[in-house]
Amino acid sequence: MVMLTISLMLAVFIMALDTTILSTAVPSITSNFHSINDIGWYSGAYLLPLMSLQPTFGKVYSFFNIKAIFIGALVVFEAGSIICATAPSSSALIVGRAVAGLGAAAIYSGGMTIIGFSVPLSRISIFLATLSSMSAIASVAGPPLGGVFTDSRKLTWRFCFWINLPFGGMSVLMFMLAFRAPARQAVQLKFHEKVARMDLGGTSLFISSMVCLFLALQWGGIKYSWSDSRVWGLVLGFGLLMIAFVVLQLYLVENATIPPRIFRRRSVTSSLLVAALISTGFSTHTYYLPFYFQSAKGTTAAGSGVRLLPSLLSLTVAELAVGSAVTVLGIYLPFIWTGTALFTIAAGLLCTLAVGTSAGRLVGYQILAGAGVGSSMQLCATAVRASVDEKDIPTASALSVFAPFFGGSLAASIAQNIFRSALVHSLQNSPLKAETATIVAAGARAGVNAVPDSLKETVMEAYNYAVTRSFIFAAVSGGLGFLCSLGIKWRNIKEEKNAGDDREEEGNKDGTSR
Repeated sequence: MVMLTISLMLAVFIMALDTTILSTAVPSITSNFHSINDIGWYSGAYLLPLMSLQPTFGKVYSFFNIKAIFIGALVVFEAGSIICATAPSSSALIVGRAVAGLGAAAIYSGGMTIIGFSVPLSRISIFLATLSSMSAIASVAGPPLGGVFTDSRKLTWRFCFWINLPFGGMSVLMFMLAFRAPARQAVQLKFHEKVARMDLGGTSLFISSMVCLFLALQWGGIKYSWSDSRVWGLVLGFGLLMIAFVVLQLYLVENATIPPRIFRRRSVTSSLLVAALISTGFSTHTYYLPFYFQSAKGTTAAGSGVRLLPSLLSLTVAELAVGSAVTVLGIYLPFIWTGTALFTIAAGLLCTLAVGTSAGRLVGYQILAGAGVGSSMQLCATAVRASVDEKDIPTASALSVFAPFFGGSLAASIAQNIFRSALVHSLQNSPLKAETATIVAAGARAGVNAVPDSLKETVMEAYNYAVTRSFIFAAVSGGLGFLCSLGIKWRNIKEEKNAGDDREEEGNKDGTSR
């Protein structure tokens, strides 16, 4: 089990590392390829398949050999990394990112599925927390590593992708030796029977709806105004396609990409909502605390990343500590309640930030927020796993991965619009009204330095106002997450026999399951 765990940790680490490592490399990439207009696609081409293909791979893992699919996903991810590392143009880099995203989509959900089949329910929390902690570690390590590689004349930004090969190779080798695919009836079906049950129509509708939503969130209020026909047309397209997807799922029932019975269990629905909402709030902090550090405190981009360590490290420690506690005690709901409450309190405290806020308070607020997220978000996956039957583990695992990614995508767009609107409003109601566009375009630190010393405080206050307004959105998300956590049913996962009987009993009820 140790070798299998290390294999999955390596796989999740390189998958998560690819979401953050380019943040400090993008300026060099755009200079290399003269591709300033492609910046959004360097991350978008990776994140779009990573998010939109989760339900699809949940279905794939349900009908095909888990071992073969997971190894195939790692191979595809590595192939995408090689394409990126050797890309002769910006277009080739974007294609490589899309290929890597395709493989990454099956890695995290596959890891959770493998844990679900390999570990007793009573011990699953610590293993899921271990996988989740690798994402947090990758978030911390990504930007500094990207900066080191980019600044090196020998390595360059291309090593951001070459680094995936040795880790991925070790993961594949250990996984092949350590994991034996479970025998399942669905895997024994003939290939054409599996394809017939794959719900290709539902897959197409879901992916298309996510593409529309992703583009709308990328463009709305940033590239185009929200009133632009291209943006609201995409939002409308998302709504119509999602309605069609839901109708098709209700019609197909057992053969649906996401069987309706899963959402009839209130613990599943509530847990996924909690994960999405807490991710929305925490992602808002992660995106916009650097703006506060660079404007109010005058730190560099690298320095602002270092100042995020209290929240990210406390998150990792909390995940492992709470995962261990749940393994011993068997109950997870009190930790979810406590975690969501802690995060909401911390988010509220972060709304009170001022230019002169002390370093001690900043660190304390971040530790509280990170501990709240680490105590709650990953346990939502445990609650989902504990509430479904074995045949639904792959789909449930995929949904547990999709929910936080979806929340993070919402945060990136909604908070961006709140932040930009508040910043412009504050500057236009100050003596710097005429220089508003210049200051906004310059960025946080450069914007402060672009004005005379007598007006620097005005720019700092404007950025502080914008950051705290976006943090109100994070606090609301946390509060809603706490309310949704009240819908999760209490249970003790150490009582496996009773748990299984309970699931079966509730699964036979119409619309009133956990």
